[in-house]
Order: sequence, then C-alpha cells, then structure tokens
Amino acid sequence: MLFNPTPLERLTTLTTELVTKYTVATEELKKSQEEIISSRAYAKAQEEEIERLTAELAEKDHEIEAIVAKVESLLG
Repeated sequence: MLFNPTPLERLTTLTTELVTKYTVATEELKKSQEEIISSRAYAKAQEEEIERLTAELAEKDHEIEAIVAKVESLLG
C-alpha cells in the first residue's frame, strides 16, 4: 500500500522543510556577515600599513635628497 499523506501532513512536512531552510540560510548569512567584518578589518589594517610605509618612504626620500645635496655641495 502506498503512503498517501493528508493535506495536513503535507503542510507539516513543507513547513518543517521551510523552517530548516530558513535556519540554514540564517546561519549562512551570519557567517557571511562575520567574513565581511573580518575582511574589512583586514583591509583597514592593510591601508594603515600602506600609509605607514608611504610616510617612511617619503622620509627616506627626504634623507636621500639631503645626502645628494651635501655631495653636490662638496663637488662644487
């Protein structure tokens, strides 16, 4: 004999499946949001490092220019 579910049983099954899919989707969304937050924090840290290195490079360029000026003044 084949199982022929009643409309209420079908509705219960569909509702259970829907709730399960909703729960999974909610968990995936939460994980995605956490990944976005983590990625933004990493990007901010990288930007700060780039700014620090750019400032350091500008300082080194200034030091080199000062040395070049001293050498040029010695050479006349």
